[in-house]
Amino acid sequence: MIDEENMQLFKALSEDTRYKIIKALLEAECKCKENRCGSRKGELCACEIPELIGKTQSNTSMHLAKLQDWRIIKVRKEGKMRLYSINNEKVRKVLEILED
Repeated sequence: MIDEENMQLFKALSEDTRYKIIKALLEAECKCKENRCGSRKGELCACEIPELIGKTQSNTSMHLAKLQDWRIIKVRKEGKMRLYSINNEKVRKVLEILED
């Protein structure tokens, strides 16, 4: 039997926009680890992501919601900002393997 969580992870990585979102969030984590993140802990604001991935705000928002539903990313609110970050250790491991 195939684990539903694993299927969702591969669905997320197989779609171009979702893959770009995940990569952007992982890059934000790396920058944070290098002490270049300021007060945010490897997070990206919803307003930053569309520009980073070259998509519209509405398209990006739809994909962010799906990734959040699948528990691949998480969101927290800070004032009016919605800050997104990776919420799934498996996605880190899969991309690390793919990039070797």
